[in-house]
Amino acid sequence: MPVIELLTTHAEAPWLPWAVQYFFLIGLAATAALLLPFALNTGSTLAPWRWRLAFIMGISAVTGPVALLADLHQPLRFWHFYTQLTPSSWMWIGALILPVFVTLSLVVSISLLVTLLEPKHKWLKWWCGLSLWPKGKLLQILAWLTALSALGILLYTGMEVMVVRSRALWDTYWLPVNFLLTAFLALFGLLLLLDILMPRAGSAQIQPLRRGLLITLAALSGAMVLWAASGMVLNTPSWTEAYRIFSNFDFWRDLLLLSLAGGALLWLLCLVRRNKARSAFDLLPALLALFCSWGFRWVVLMNVQSVPKYGAGLYHLSPDLVGSAGIIVAGTIGLWLAMAGVVWALLDNMGVRHG
Repeated sequence: MPVIELLTTHAEAPWLPWAVQYFFLIGLAATAALLLPFALNTGSTLAPWRWRLAFIMGISAVTGPVALLADLHQPLRFWHFYTQLTPSSWMWIGALILPVFVTLSLVVSISLLVTLLEPKHKWLKWWCGLSLWPKGKLLQILAWLTALSALGILLYTGMEVMVVRSRALWDTYWLPVNFLLTAFLALFGLLLLLDILMPRAGSAQIQPLRRGLLITLAALSGAMVLWAASGMVLNTPSWTEAYRIFSNFDFWRDLLLLSLAGGALLWLLCLVRRNKARSAFDLLPALLALFCSWGFRWVVLMNVQSVPKYGAGLYHLSPDLVGSAGIIVAGTIGLWLAMAGVVWALLDNMGVRHG
């Protein structure tokens, strides 16, 4: 038997790339839900993007759980969450919050988008006029309830990873904070991307999105510094393990340098573009923000599993697993785009232009 197998035995990754997609998409939906109540205020700087926030929230709230079911290996296992009471489990708590969030997201997003429609067909007029779709104050109340459930989503997704004490790299309260901030990074990146690819009629400024990216980057940079500083002072498990693997393994050193380079480049692009007129060059920070957010989840959920809980060396992710990641990512993005295309075409065919 090769010596390497004595040091690092082979182990299957319990979390698959489906989990990366779920955390990415549900983060988009939850952060959009947090901003939407403010965007419903006519005087808010976010008001011009209320329709797109609803659009992102509704579609991401559907596609995210699809990826989650796929990650369960046996999708019907989700039923166990409702037949076996486990209040001490963050996954169990999440199983209660998720259906509430998805339902509220769909009701609020559809209700908001329905107000844009001017259907000519009789049955579409009837459908859009149903009292099922709340308006006015009721819609605002439901939007705030959706935001409250979104906080629950962000809390449980961060905590269910953080509480795994056997993974020292996850053992830090900064992990849920970074999940939240990188989700906002992806949201502002996606809004900026949509604003470049499909400019809205009118002269609404793009500066609020750029400002949102800069504020999020500043918060992320601060969180990284505080994680390192608190780790060195308190000798936390997460910092100690990070220092060990960065010191001993070229792969993790390269990963750290790549992450720092990506963050520095995003900072530079955002600063250079902050007062410029909207142009195709804004695609660069938008796409990089999306990639950095997704890459953070890949590293946390997949690469951390290559660090053994006990023993020396590193595990190696299965080539089949890495190969399937491309199919999984393409499939979930394809589902998101297909749903977005249907909704966009419906709005476009009813005279709604770049809402």
